[in-house]
Amino acid sequence: MATWPDALARSRFHADRAEYKEAAALLRDFLKTASDRLEPVLELSRVIKTQGYWRDALTVLLDELDNLPGPVGTATTREERLGIQMRIEVCRLKLLVTASFDAPLQEAEELRLQTSDFAALEELEPTTIEIALCYSRMRVLSCLHHQPIAPAELEALISWLRPTYDRLVSASRHRESFEILQAYSAFLESATRVGITTLDFETWSGMMQRFLSSPDLPPLFKANAMVLLADKASERLDEAYLAEIETSAKTIYIDQGHAVGVMDLRFQQLSRALKKDHQCLTDELLDELKGYFAKYQTGDSMASYQTAIHAFLAHIPQWLAFELQMSLSHIRDELAHQAGAVFLTHIGRVGLISMWLAHSGKAASAVEAAEALDTTLREGDCRWLRGIAPYLASQAYSQLHDYRKAHDRAARAVEIFQETFPSDAATARNALLQAKLELYQQNNSDPKDLEEILSFADTETTRDRAAGLTLQAAQKTEMIVVQIRTLQTEQRRYWMERMLTFVNELESDSEDGDIRMAGLFQVQGMELTLPMKETDPKAWEPCLACFDKSVALYMKHLRFVEAANTRQMQSCAIYRWFELSPSAHLLQRCLDLIDISLDLFREADNVTFIATASRWRSIVVYTGWERGWMVGDKTLTALQDAENAWAVERADMTALASFEAVSRRQQFTSLKGLRETYRRAFRVCQIEGRVTELWEWTQKAKARSLSDQLGVDSLVPAELREQVIQDPTRRELMEEADALSPRIAGSPPEVRLRLRGELEAIHKRMAQDTLLKAMMDIKNGTPVGIDQIQQLGSQMKKCSPGRDVKFIDWLEHSNKLWVLVLGGEEKTPTVMQCPVSPDEVAAWKREWLDAQPGQVSAFQEDDFYSEYEPEFSLRALDGLVAPLDQLTKPGDLVVLCPTGVLHSIPLHALYISDNVPVIERNPVIYSASLTTFSQCCRRGGWSEVDSGQRPAASVATQWTLTSVLQESDDRWFDPEEQEDVYSLISNTAATSDAKAVTGTDVTRQFFVEAMQQSALFHFHGHGIFDRSILADQSLELADGNIAVRDVFDLKLKAPHMTLVACDSASQGIAAGDEPLGIVTALLCAGAGSVLGTIWPTASRTGRCFTDEFYTNILEQQKRSIDVSTDVGGHAAIIDLAEVSQRAVLALRRNIDTRHPYHWGAFVLHGCWFMSQRGQHPAD
Repeated sequence: MATWPDALARSRFHADRAEYKEAAALLRDFLKTASDRLEPVLELSRVIKTQGYWRDALTVLLDELDNLPGPVGTATTREERLGIQMRIEVCRLKLLVTASFDAPLQEAEELRLQTSDFAALEELEPTTIEIALCYSRMRVLSCLHHQPIAPAELEALISWLRPTYDRLVSASRHRESFEILQAYSAFLESATRVGITTLDFETWSGMMQRFLSSPDLPPLFKANAMVLLADKASERLDEAYLAEIETSAKTIYIDQGHAVGVMDLRFQQLSRALKKDHQCLTDELLDELKGYFAKYQTGDSMASYQTAIHAFLAHIPQWLAFELQMSLSHIRDELAHQAGAVFLTHIGRVGLISMWLAHSGKAASAVEAAEALDTTLREGDCRWLRGIAPYLASQAYSQLHDYRKAHDRAARAVEIFQETFPSDAATARNALLQAKLELYQQNNSDPKDLEEILSFADTETTRDRAAGLTLQAAQKTEMIVVQIRTLQTEQRRYWMERMLTFVNELESDSEDGDIRMAGLFQVQGMELTLPMKETDPKAWEPCLACFDKSVALYMKHLRFVEAANTRQMQSCAIYRWFELSPSAHLLQRCLDLIDISLDLFREADNVTFIATASRWRSIVVYTGWERGWMVGDKTLTALQDAENAWAVERADMTALASFEAVSRRQQFTSLKGLRETYRRAFRVCQIEGRVTELWEWTQKAKARSLSDQLGVDSLVPAELREQVIQDPTRRELMEEADALSPRIAGSPPEVRLRLRGELEAIHKRMAQDTLLKAMMDIKNGTPVGIDQIQQLGSQMKKCSPGRDVKFIDWLEHSNKLWVLVLGGEEKTPTVMQCPVSPDEVAAWKREWLDAQPGQVSAFQEDDFYSEYEPEFSLRALDGLVAPLDQLTKPGDLVVLCPTGVLHSIPLHALYISDNVPVIERNPVIYSASLTTFSQCCRRGGWSEVDSGQRPAASVATQWTLTSVLQESDDRWFDPEEQEDVYSLISNTAATSDAKAVTGTDVTRQFFVEAMQQSALFHFHGHGIFDRSILADQSLELADGNIAVRDVFDLKLKAPHMTLVACDSASQGIAAGDEPLGIVTALLCAGAGSVLGTIWPTASRTGRCFTDEFYTNILEQQKRSIDVSTDVGGHAAIIDLAEVSQRAVLALRRNIDTRHPYHWGAFVLHGCWFMSQRGQHPAD
């Protein structure tokens, strides 16, 4: 049987060559018969840990720990010291495996005392050296991430390193000497952050040279030392010497048969080359990397793999190769997970979130991940991690313009960091100040608020400076000077002087110093630009020179994004010059600078900066068009680039919950700059008579948030999907994307960020293919084109051969309203101006429809005149639909897409000709946009494109009719009306083979489940519809309310929904023409169509409508089923537009409900039909 020294030597032979499996196998075999187990178990744990499996290494020790004797007062024997070594190694591994610091540190401190403060180091006792190294590493790690201690105390804890090393080298104890060299190097890298001044590079370099000059140094130790020296001292070594030691190391690795040594060295060289020149990141290099990754995986060389990934990531500029960074980060995350190191997993995710934030425009994904990490870390005790998570969330919320949440998260980060991590606390206060400034500007706050902000900034900059945190102080002053343009002259001078002072105090040759100086030059350039009145070129030279100096400093440190941003600022300055002295030369110069910026932003793939630069470029080009220097095509292309960049910027909102995704998208849509982009495009199209382009831009401008969200779950036409499937490469990409989406939905938030990165990389590859891009356009809710609408119109006519369809858009531009009409089979739209202005419509709405909560509108109180008389209130608005008399025919299905205030107007109740309202002449359906209408029709169940087949049936077949009318203290209650409604629901259900549920049985749980399982769902009851807070709209149920935000999260099976409740179809419209209300919520949740009311109606009116509506549905369903039986059993088609038209006209004929207030309230949104497979309902 082998002795322990023999087994140890054989095991280390393999471990030193990265043959960890062989080394571990030898040790496990030895342990099967060993009686003295402590050293073999420790060695086995060391091998597994060195391989990269931290949790497994801990498990090995924990399994043996129960066999150890209890704690001793002071360790005097070797066995007692081995026991302490095992326990302290357990403490260190627990810290990394669990990310918990307090308990392991406390136990490690008690163990240190049992060694009499490492007294046996004087004797070079091996176990004591291992204990001291382990304890020192724990303490430095704690100072970095948990609980800093005084620098002098930490220096004392590691003061043994150098003298012990010298004696070990003299004794030729190379393994232990090299361990100390590694530890010294790691501590030196952290010295600045933890405040250590007793370590220096020169000392370490001398230690290294002494080690390398040892006469009996084993080859592999020599190679490892040379690689370590090349890694840590590459910038200080002569190129020839660096090449010499790396060549020698490579030769040794090959001669000694090291499994991964040559690859480790190559990775080190590649990351060093990338640090010097990012242009070396070529396709050939990436292919080389992939080969190494495969070999690491095959050899199960986890630690080397982790080190290689970390080294490479550390040297890729943040702005470069985002997809590669994401891919490497995902590998790092997976490796940390396999290693079982929760602490490393958290650190990796912090880096991943930071990467997404640097790649602006991905803040929604970053918010989700940061909030999830924050939630996870609240249960832990690692202070730095607990503080960095809310800080990252603050940064993400700031990018989303949610400055209230940004402020709250930054404040919590400050509270956690406090004095424990003063530098991080100061940085978090920067984020807090940023949020305060944004909130002040966003809310047009009182001047006193500005005084408080300036006082806060003054206090904090003074605190920073006193703590030696001059960088953070300079950053705060820069924020004040750049963002607050309303500062009085004395205040501005004060803050400029402070900024200059802080910048000058920074180390002049340091990167931080140069970057802040570049920022100062930017500010100076802006300060010179704003008050400029001169047109002489010499007067502008100092201003433009400031920007040139700023760019030079940024480029010195390869800060390309910042340099590009400065060029963009310089272009703004030249544009100011152009405004004073217009010339084509200056405008072109301005444009050239923007193009330089845009190229760099695109190379960096920085979404936010691309969007900003594209918008600015479109303004400059449009200015040239106004002066006759630019052609319309070039101008519309620039405007389109700006609009596309905006679409990409907000595309990541799908990472959020449905309600928040839509509402945040609406914030983007409402941005004045974007609305101005649309206004400019409208004007170019109008002036140059570009009717088709005007129609296309109208589709871009309408309800993009809704169409985006509807697109997420859109069905792809069968023909397109079949074309994709036929090509193996396309099919593979599509299947990868399809597989990732449910994985993202089903994964915890902290994992989704990695998966989203993988999906984004796949989507970028798909976007390069025409067919796959068409599929993505459907999923992304890309605005429909004329060809798609013509195709949809053709399909609709095949289902209703005797009827044409007209798609009608209203457009507001230059305080005029225009109507655009496109026939289902027409190639060119027709445009006409309405004789009513937007201001007139808004005034009419205020007079007749608006009312205080609890009061009725003037329209509801009735009009003195009959609806047929010219003086009747609605007659003032008939001009909105007057053009349709010429552009549509009686019987055409008209799809109405209002804009702005028109969403509140009953367009179908207006007269299209003498005494004939639109609804009498034509079946009507409303939609927020034609894109949304197309999506709803596709959701309703179109089968193969252009096949002429009828729609396929909804997955669900159940019809559910419900009503809740309960007594309330603040509302009049009529028990007879309740009985009548419940009776109607019951009778209608009986004749339609539906399920009827009324009263107390309509609970929230039932309501949600029934909606998600029904093909048709009807609700008659009360609603709470505060138009000032549309997100709080809700329906009253038996056991509480269900709100709009709750509905967004449901998963419906494309049902038709009828809501007979107070203004259930009312839609709040943001500045970007964006609806938000119960209709939007239901469509986003998956409804195919929604019928509701746009103002409060009486319950009896709703009851009459319900009776007529379902009577017509049953009649049409019978006819449809009879027809479908003859053509092969296709689903029954119910024409909802025709059914709702008949029901509305029945109300209009009834003497009790003939006033437009009653019948004009009912509107249908979404798809024009519904389908149901099954037997004929009972007669």
